[in-house]
Amino acid sequence: MKKLIMLCVILISVAGLVKAAPSYLITFDEFPLNTLIDDEYAAMGVQFYPGDITGRLPQIDNNGAMPTMPVLRATGEPDFNIYQGDFWIRFTTTAAEVTFDSGYWDAIGAGVINVYDPYMVPLASLTNTTTGVNVTNITGRIGHIHFNSIADGA
Repeated sequence: MKKLIMLCVILISVAGLVKAAPSYLITFDEFPLNTLIDDEYAAMGVQFYPGDITGRLPQIDNNGAMPTMPVLRATGEPDFNIYQGDFWIRFTTTAAEVTFDSGYWDAIGAGVINVYDPYMVPLASLTNTTTGVNVTNITGRIGHIHFNSIADGA
C-alpha cells in the first residue's frame, strides 16, 4: 500500500477577463521539506490555514507515491495516522479555476474537498472517485477550499 494524502501541484487561474486573468503554478518545491505552509504563497493570492479537525497547518514532504516532486500533506499526527488531517486554502483574489492532484487514496470516498465562494457559500462537495491519485479540477468563483483526509485509513 502506498500511503499519501497530499496536493502535489496547484494551478490557479484568477477570476477576470479571459485575456487578462493571471495563472499561478504552485509546485511546493519553492520551500524546504517539512516547512509548515501558511502565508508562503500569499504573493500569489493563496493562504493556507489550520484544519477545523486537527488544528494543524499542512507541510511540504516527500512520498513514494509521487517520487519526482514534493507534496503538501495534511498533518494530523499524533492524534491521527500520518497523512490523515485537514486544512484550509483561501484565495485572497477570487479564483476562477483550481486544479490539483490529490491522493494516494486507499478507499473510494475517503477524501472530502469542500469548495466555497469568497463569502463561504458552499459551491461543491467533492470526493475521490477512485483509489490512487486523483486529479481535481474546480471552476467557479472560488474563495476557499477545505481539504479533509481524516477518513482515509493508514
